[in-house]
Amino acid sequence: MAKLKKMLKRARELSYLPFPDRTPVDPPLKRPIDLIKAFIVAWEAKDADAIGRLFVEDADFINVVGLRWTGRRSIVKAQRFAFTTAFPDARLELEEAHQRFLGDDAAVVIARWQIVGQVDPDGEPVDPRRGVLSATLVKLADDTWLGVSCQNTDIAAAADTNISRGGTISAASYIKGPTPAELAAADRDDR
Repeated sequence: MAKLKKMLKRARELSYLPFPDRTPVDPPLKRPIDLIKAFIVAWEAKDADAIGRLFVEDADFINVVGLRWTGRRSIVKAQRFAFTTAFPDARLELEEAHQRFLGDDAAVVIARWQIVGQVDPDGEPVDPRRGVLSATLVKLADDTWLGVSCQNTDIAAAADTNISRGGTISAASYIKGPTPAELAAADRDDR
């Protein structure tokens, strides 16, 4: 049993690739927040390869519906597919971005975004969406930064969680606010 535990520990240690010495990004990410700016520029250009270069070779990217893409190639492949199907003419607009250092060589960036111009699977326009992208970055030996992990999440307006019924996930809120009748009455009182 001890030998098996030792083998499993060694396998976990070997399961991650070492970080590169130099960045593959041009221009390099001099600050963690630069990942957000470069992501927006690459997204607007529909350049899936440029998005992939923002991350280490074995990065994880979790999209808005929870699909996990592991590795730069998977991230590029998924982005390329999205650009040709859902987002061929869409725009990604940055609303705000923040960075937080987790020591000298790690950081988290968080950005709120809006997508305008997405189409459904039949090619019909859909309403704009808003969301939050959160990425963890590592500082490389050349003093530049690369993403290690990224999570993209849609913002569900007027909701604080999701619920599942019959296999369908929908936004819900446990926070009670005014009813439509109370809002209408307040509107009448303001006149």
